[in-house]
Amino acid sequence: MRDPWKVDVALFLAITFGITWSIAVLVLGFTEWFEAHFGALTSSSAFFYAAVWAPNVAAVTLTSIRGGWPAVKDLLARLVRLRVGAWVWLAAIAFYPALMMIVQLIGMAFGQPLATGDVWLSVAAGVFNVPALLLGPLGEELGWRGYLLPRMLQRMQPALAALVVGAIWMLWHIPAFFASGLPQSDMALPVFMIAGVALSVYVTCLFVNANQSVLVAGILPHAIVNAYGTATGAMTWINAVVLVAGALLLVVVLGPRLSAARQTQLR
Repeated sequence: MRDPWKVDVALFLAITFGITWSIAVLVLGFTEWFEAHFGALTSSSAFFYAAVWAPNVAAVTLTSIRGGWPAVKDLLARLVRLRVGAWVWLAAIAFYPALMMIVQLIGMAFGQPLATGDVWLSVAAGVFNVPALLLGPLGEELGWRGYLLPRMLQRMQPALAALVVGAIWMLWHIPAFFASGLPQSDMALPVFMIAGVALSVYVTCLFVNANQSVLVAGILPHAIVNAYGTATGAMTWINAVVLVAGALLLVVVLGPRLSAARQTQLR
């Protein structure tokens, strides 16, 4: 008898990668034909939105097949789940900017200018940029954090689940590095991959402490990360090293379960 868990995960990955990478093959493998008919691919193109929203499409489709409307309703409810601890909200809002301030200070030691107040204001405004929100934050997170992560947590510790989901998440992004009109084309692939897996530890920590709120543990931190990148430029090795250090700190302090509640109980 087939394991339903394996079937669900396999189908999710097949649909998600199938949609996104099929579009990538069309764009990258038949560039002249594609651009003649649809123009160059940019982050505002309909094809790009279709590629980015693939995880959500997979999540809603499979949830509907398995559990019908009640299951879909429960999945969508995680998008507006606000009742989480105040410290979790604070972590979701401030942890990444705090790490990026460390990146800024390290950069100063190498002769790079410190980000001005205007840059940080731009980051804050960018979090609420609707076109940007409609891409990664709203387009991906219901899939990665709303569907795939909970299933990984059924079979493994949160820290390991974070690494597995993070690796899959980053692998899915690879085609974007070869499309000249997209932001990832200006980034170093190893830096992005390492930083992304480290970020997965951070958002998984939020997820297990935020009652599985996709808003608090997915959309909000994703929006902050994107807004910071838009305001300050492509990630560097300094970003990646600091993010890995931050992820390791979370594991050391909270343990492999990444749960503050567990630490309280142990005391």
